[in-house]
Amino acid sequence: MTLQQFRTIVERLKEHYPAWDAPAKRFVTEAKFRRTPYTILITTLLSLRTQDSVTLQAAHRLFAIADTPHEMVHVSRETIERAIHPVGMYRRKAATILEVSQALLERFGGEVPKSLEELCSIKGVGRKTAKIVLESGYGLPYVAVDTHVHRILNRWGFVQTKSAQETDRVLEERLPTELRRGLNRLLVSFGQLYCKPVRPDCRECPVRETLEGMGIRCNIADH
Repeated sequence: MTLQQFRTIVERLKEHYPAWDAPAKRFVTEAKFRRTPYTILITTLLSLRTQDSVTLQAAHRLFAIADTPHEMVHVSRETIERAIHPVGMYRRKAATILEVSQALLERFGGEVPKSLEELCSIKGVGRKTAKIVLESGYGLPYVAVDTHVHRILNRWGFVQTKSAQETDRVLEERLPTELRRGLNRLLVSFGQLYCKPVRPDCRECPVRETLEGMGIRCNIADH
C-alpha cells in the first residue's frame, strides 16, 4: 500500500467515523471528568488490560477524589485501590499512579511534560502511553501504536512488521504530520467494530470496496 492509498483509506474511514458507536469513541464522549494532560495520562495507565467501560467508571470515581498530582499524592494507596477496582492489576496501578504523580511534582513542577523523551523517562510511562497523552492532551502529531493499529496496518500491507514497537518505528519514519493526528482513535474504533482480531466483519467493512478497487486484499490470516 502506497502512502497515497493509505491517505485515501483514512479519509474514507473519517467519513464513516461520526456514525460509529465504538467503545474508544464513547470513552471520550462519555467522560464526565476534566480532560487535562494529567487525567488523560492517569486514565491511559488505568486502561492497560482493562475494558474501556470499566476504565471510564474507575476514572470517574478516582477523579472525584483527586484530579491533579498535587491532590493525588495526598490520597492513600488503599483509597485509590478502592476507587479504581476492578480495573486489571488495580493494586499495581494504584502504586503507579502515586509514583507518577510524585515524579511530576518533583521533576516537572506538577505539570505533564510535552516531550516524548521526558514523559517516557517517568517510571511506569511507556511510549504508547506517552504518545496518547501528547496527542490527546496537547494536540501534538503523534500516533500511539497499540494492538489495533499494529494489526490493521499489517492487514492492509501498509507495514510488514512483527511487533507494535516495530510498527511504531516505521510510522515515525513514514507518516507525514497531517496523517498522524487522530489516527489512533480512528483505527482503534475501526478495529473494535469491524477489523477485529478474531472473525473480522469484512462484509460490513466500510473500506472493503475501496481496498478492492486498489487491488489490495487484506492479509487476515497472519494478523
